[in-house]
Amino acid sequence: MLKNRYYAFCLLAVFNTYASEQKVQPIEEITWLQSYTPPFHISKSENAPQGGLCDNLTEQLISTITDVKHTRLIVPQQRINKYLSEGKNVCFPCVIYKKHNNQLLSYSNPTTVYPPFSIITTKELKPQIEKKHGSPIHLINLLTDPQYVYGQAAARKFTTKINTIIDNIKRDTDSSLSWSSENESQAVIARLNHGFLDYSIDYPFMADYFNQQEKFTNIVSVPIAGNNEQFIRGAIGCAANAPNNFAQQALKKINRALKNNVLQSPEYQQSQHNWLKTTFADFDKHYQQQVINFYLLATDAQASTDR
Repeated sequence: MLKNRYYAFCLLAVFNTYASEQKVQPIEEITWLQSYTPPFHISKSENAPQGGLCDNLTEQLISTITDVKHTRLIVPQQRINKYLSEGKNVCFPCVIYKKHNNQLLSYSNPTTVYPPFSIITTKELKPQIEKKHGSPIHLINLLTDPQYVYGQAAARKFTTKINTIIDNIKRDTDSSLSWSSENESQAVIARLNHGFLDYSIDYPFMADYFNQQEKFTNIVSVPIAGNNEQFIRGAIGCAANAPNNFAQQALKKINRALKNNVLQSPEYQQSQHNWLKTTFADFDKHYQQQVINFYLLATDAQASTDR
């Protein structure tokens, strides 16, 4: 009787081991999602030889991680959210870093630092808005002011604090959402430029980028009052509910490549510097402290090989 139980136990252990091995197989491919959102993703040109903010990052990861196949897929932001929520084997290189994973995303270690979000408006409206709502601008007061029309890309997200304020104050009836699937960030700026909306929220370097385009010359950024964040860390997000532990496996490779190759790369650092330095005087300091030294920060431990 004891012998039979012993054999049954051994068979069960072998079965469980086999089932576990069958359940999680090494990943063979990472699909890199890319959106129509300059200057994060743009075609290489004389003015942007390394592409957009997230393009050189993606290129270096693809060239460094050589044991899997890589596919790049250009889709609208709404489609990116759909792929992530459906648990496809995808990663998106342009998300805001968080310490803890969520149901949609598992996060890499930080890849860069952005300046705090600001109000984006026109040169004509800036003095009016500042006179009425301060400089820096009191965001809640502006969002509740019916005189000015707020707009953003429909799938655009900001920090948790700003997202909460917008969700609690604005409704579809009193804000203008852009559902354009082509050049989504430019669609918002174009509507702002033509007076269809009065202001939006974005990084201050967005104003600089669009003012360099022939169509736009009157876009400005204004700081937001009470914004205690000195910087916003960027990261790579992979679909948290993809099968076969995809996110954990992909991020293990990604974090290793970031630490050993990409983040120390002069080419990558120069690409970030070119885009961010003009509107972010402390970029170099924060990049060193919050990105390069991330692995040394004992109080900022990762969550499951970490966003």
